[in-house]
Amino acid sequence: MVQRRTFLKALAGGVAGLSAVPALAGLKHKPLRLGKGGGLKKLVVLFQRGGNDGLNTLIPVSSAEYNHYRSLRPTLGFTSAQLSNVPGSSFFRMHPALDPLLPAMNAGHFSFIHAVAYPGSDRSHFESQSYYETAIPGNGISAGWLNRFLANTTGPGSIRGLHIGNNIPQMASGQVPVPVSTNFGRLTMAVDNELEGVEDEAMRQNIRAMYNFTPTAGNEAVYNTGQRIFDMLDSFSTRDREDYQPENGAQYPDTGLGDRVMHAAQMLKDDDFLGVEVVTIDQGGYDTHAAQINPANLTDGETRHQELLSELAQSMAAFYADMGPVRMQDVMFLVVTEFGRRAYQNDSNGTDHGTGSLAMVMGGGLNGTHIGGDDMWPTLGELHRNHDLGWTTDFRDIYWEIMRNHMGVNDTTLDTIIPGHTFNSVGIIT
Repeated sequence: MVQRRTFLKALAGGVAGLSAVPALAGLKHKPLRLGKGGGLKKLVVLFQRGGNDGLNTLIPVSSAEYNHYRSLRPTLGFTSAQLSNVPGSSFFRMHPALDPLLPAMNAGHFSFIHAVAYPGSDRSHFESQSYYETAIPGNGISAGWLNRFLANTTGPGSIRGLHIGNNIPQMASGQVPVPVSTNFGRLTMAVDNELEGVEDEAMRQNIRAMYNFTPTAGNEAVYNTGQRIFDMLDSFSTRDREDYQPENGAQYPDTGLGDRVMHAAQMLKDDDFLGVEVVTIDQGGYDTHAAQINPANLTDGETRHQELLSELAQSMAAFYADMGPVRMQDVMFLVVTEFGRRAYQNDSNGTDHGTGSLAMVMGGGLNGTHIGGDDMWPTLGELHRNHDLGWTTDFRDIYWEIMRNHMGVNDTTLDTIIPGHTFNSVGIIT
């Protein structure tokens, strides 16, 4: 990530300054790599921080499994009547908070992948999040898998990756600079103490004047990089989130996540200059050890988990409508979490750290609505480690399939992005 302080000093420092930020020299125009919808292939990755309870998000309702579920969760578990139907599945029903996503499901543009984990799964937030974000469990490598994608592929954009939030996640960190903001239209340049009180536009124009020279063979790279960066900032300046008007009647929730997902749609629509291919977003709050659900409120669903899933579903549904059917042919929206919750409810109307989790994918290029059914279900009748839902899908297989079959990455490059992994098809994209 390029911090604004580093960025300003690099620009003001000319040749020497820009050499301190080597990845900036790679900003070039390249031919567009078009997808099915006529635009650039794109990926949004949303991380549910804390460990989402997949077992109360997508619930098995076949007689034997549902009986196990209710015995494990006598007050935390849903009655069948409280759940919503999942198009194309008789094995599962879903949390009613996901109902806003039914248009995507009915169109065949939404998939659930249940029982997701990795060999030797860890119940530590820190360890498991790191494994999911580097895609190298136990290896200790710090660069994120999405940053390795940016580092090992080429694209047309001046800025190919963004994180919409306050702090860059590990999955986007690495050798390629990834800008970070909750509103890229409000980026400022005057960030050092000695520059307090300096108007941003004046600072921008003064530094731009430093680059207003005729380039020579010795300084052409620095000149071109400086001009491209200023063009990028100018482009950002017209993309204030507060000025954005969603299309197709899309209505984002008036929440932090709603704002971030809306800004993702705004930035992803700009193929002409920005060419953003990867956006990362976080949603926190899923560590539901207590008060996950109040048994007295089962009917109206006013629960902590309900609120999180409702915010997520409303945000994703608005994104789906806003992007429209043509753009969604080129977009995948992946939702992952570091682990699931234990199958047993605890004594605080919550759940503790578990193993098998739930991933969700939304996009126009999916093979219809894919629901991993009883053939991929590890059964609640025989728990992993005596406490957890087991797992049948390695999370890296989901990453691999999206990278290869959606983003168009070849197998050789994928071995660099997700090293040491033998791919098994998930079946969501072919």
